[in-house]
Amino acid sequence: MQVRSIIGGMAFVGAFVVAISCSDRDAPTAVAGGLTQPDHSIHGASANVTGSSLAPFTFRAPLDPFRLQQLPDFLMRSDARTDIVVQSLTFAPGAGPWHTHPGPSFVYVIEGEIKVERVLEPHVCRPSAVFTPGSAYFEVGNQVHRAVVVSDIPAVLLVTRFNIPVGAPITVPAADPGCR
Repeated sequence: MQVRSIIGGMAFVGAFVVAISCSDRDAPTAVAGGLTQPDHSIHGASANVTGSSLAPFTFRAPLDPFRLQQLPDFLMRSDARTDIVVQSLTFAPGAGPWHTHPGPSFVYVIEGEIKVERVLEPHVCRPSAVFTPGSAYFEVGNQVHRAVVVSDIPAVLLVTRFNIPVGAPITVPAADPGCR
């Protein structure tokens, strides 16, 4: 059963990467009940994801050291065995708790509107732009931040997290930074 979950999780990661790697002309479109992804038949995959049909989940598996280099400008590397985590998360409207993640995260917004408040220096926080359905953003590992859902409906997200120490917590609570 664990092997089936890992294979399912890795298939999801592959579908997620395909979905976010398409050009802007292939951006998802809003339809009643959620988002419909464009036809990705050229990639051998398609998706029709709606927040209301996507129950929260977490897939986690160890990943051996790797080095990915796609010239001219993409490099991703890990020299240690770490966990990769793929999640579907739902956040209620309002501000969430301050926290960190040990590694970087790629986040895709399915429903709702969300921004991220990041601590850039002691007592100084900066909000991001508001991310809407079909947009994506990046979270830096070990940076204190919190999600703020600015829509009246919950935000539904797909998240892929890298460089999580094997078996370690995915999210680490942080003290209120007292931002001004």
